[in-house]
Amino acid sequence: MQSCAGVSIGSEMSGGISNITLENILVWNSKRGVRIKTATGRGGYIRDVSYRNLTFDNLLVGIVVKTDYNEHPDDGFDPKAIPSVENITFHGIYGRDVRIAVRIQGSEEIPIRDISFSDMNVGIAKKKKRLFQCAYVWGRAIGKIFPAPCENLDQYDEQGRLVRRSTSRNATLTDYDV
Repeated sequence: MQSCAGVSIGSEMSGGISNITLENILVWNSKRGVRIKTATGRGGYIRDVSYRNLTFDNLLVGIVVKTDYNEHPDDGFDPKAIPSVENITFHGIYGRDVRIAVRIQGSEEIPIRDISFSDMNVGIAKKKKRLFQCAYVWGRAIGKIFPAPCENLDQYDEQGRLVRRSTSRNATLTDYDV
């Protein structure tokens, strides 16, 4: 494993990041496939980001969205600058030999809103208890998703009909022992 992430957005984003499409990406032998990271003190926003046709091979974590990335260049950051993360879509996500398919780590202060997953099949390298991890997230899983999505996401069938509404948006189900 060499690189930290195939594609990374953040954490520095003093204005904002929006209206981005990333597609036809192959990431192999890396710690992470794609990553979005921000934290209190960063301000700005990450919104309207679309990932399509991602392929992962031999990764620790396929998809990471993290709002508690607490690295700042110095102590002069504004702790009242709260970023927002919303309207992030993942469609056509495939892979093999991935330890954890998805880790979405929002926080009470910076929840992740309107994230969606569709057409996803990621083969797992090792059996773990939580392969699709979520905390403080609002969103949806559409159609067949493997591994099974976290309970924080609303479940829809392939035709877009609601199958199951999430019972918990804030459960902390992350396992950092990768």
